[in-house]
Amino acid sequence: MKQFVILFFFLFGLGSLQAAEWDFNANCQLAYKETLALRFDAAHVILMREKALQPENVCVDLLENYRDFLEIFISEDKDLFLSREPLRKQRLSRIETIQDDEPFKNISLAVVNLQWAFARLKFGEYFTAAIELRRAYFLMKENSLLFPDFKPNLLGNGIFNVLIGAVPPKYEWGLKLVSMEGSINKGRMQLYELLEASKKQPSLNIWQNEILFYLSFVELNLVADSESAKQLLLHFDSLETKSNLLIYAHVNMLMKLGMNDQAALLLSQRDRSRAVYPFYYLNYLEAETRIRKLSFDAVKQYTIFLENFKGTNYRADAARKIGWLYLIQADTAAYLKQMQYVLNEPAGDVDADKQAILEAESARIYHPEILKARLLFDGGYYDSARLLMKQISREKLDFHDQLEYTYRLGRIADAQNNIELALNYYSQTIELGAESPYYYAANAALKSAEIYEHAGNPDMAVAYYKQCLELKPDSYRDSIHQKAKAGLNRLKK
Repeated sequence: MKQFVILFFFLFGLGSLQAAEWDFNANCQLAYKETLALRFDAAHVILMREKALQPENVCVDLLENYRDFLEIFISEDKDLFLSREPLRKQRLSRIETIQDDEPFKNISLAVVNLQWAFARLKFGEYFTAAIELRRAYFLMKENSLLFPDFKPNLLGNGIFNVLIGAVPPKYEWGLKLVSMEGSINKGRMQLYELLEASKKQPSLNIWQNEILFYLSFVELNLVADSESAKQLLLHFDSLETKSNLLIYAHVNMLMKLGMNDQAALLLSQRDRSRAVYPFYYLNYLEAETRIRKLSFDAVKQYTIFLENFKGTNYRADAARKIGWLYLIQADTAAYLKQMQYVLNEPAGDVDADKQAILEAESARIYHPEILKARLLFDGGYYDSARLLMKQISREKLDFHDQLEYTYRLGRIADAQNNIELALNYYSQTIELGAESPYYYAANAALKSAEIYEHAGNPDMAVAYYKQCLELKPDSYRDSIHQKAKAGLNRLKK
């Protein structure tokens, strides 16, 4: 009997004793594509098939982690985060059993740690997130030493170089403490190197969408030259199809570049079927394209976002934007009532929400014509914005509105490549608003620095970047300072 029990556990426990392996086969590649396309149910079916065929293939574990991360990242649903988080340790344990000569072993471990770190940041688990980020960083560093010619290393190392290079100055001491270093320029070049390689080597082509997703963030937030962002748009345009995740990245780039009509068209083409995981932030973006044309139709999309999105980010801003739409229609009473709803929304982590709550608490009524000009500018309708600003009498404005009036004229002149006039308005903004709590002076210093950097005048650029970092506005501070720090890092090279 004893021998039978031993034989039973040997035969039926053999599967659990088998060494795990990495096999990014046709099933897994298809599941990866379906996951990035947010067709999670379709990906799940494929991965279940792969589990039945090859239970030792831990590529499945990594892809399931991708799905969990994207669901949590998109939904910001804390209950979902708490229910899926226990799977992290199980997946890491299985991936750990891969043979050390597999170059995807450390990459997979790093990705799982990195994705859970990002997920934790959504819910304020900063300490654990920092530990996982550090772990992922050193796994990627080790993999580069073990497999220096392995091209997929460029993706992870590129991401880390960008992330570390973009850390705000007040947190740099933490990086030194844990011996982490990185450069935005280096990370950007690594991502572009892999993008170009993916077009030449069929085996690397599958990573192209993910590379484009990360590069869109880099070009929008950490690079001063908008021309490079426009060049990246060509890569997006060359794609035969775009998932909703790629549409999200593409639309953000178009909107940041003032290409509002193209963004609206692309959003209208997104997949709205039930086969795709709901991405309500795209409703928010659709509303943004409409408000930038001063269309009251934006209210419908902001409302869909507010009624369905379970997270916190951009809720206060969406509620504020509905108020703005009332204001530009000259319904001040409805605007003030709507701003009270802003105070009922949670304080998200994004600057737009913080600014929305500050506006609601101040009970200050925005100047409707300056607001219209701001929205038109954001949509890339520069001539319309400039003509509207010309109709405003600066002498009748209070301090805040005079400051914003000057700043907005600078932004419009800058966008229309009237550099001398832009620098003049930016200089006036800095002089007038340096001691105020508003963000206009800090951003004027940032924009001045970017102009000088682009013109090949590094000394003036450095001076303005440093001036920007010395200003401490109540809103948008972290994002403005992050860009200033990124500028200084670029100029060091």
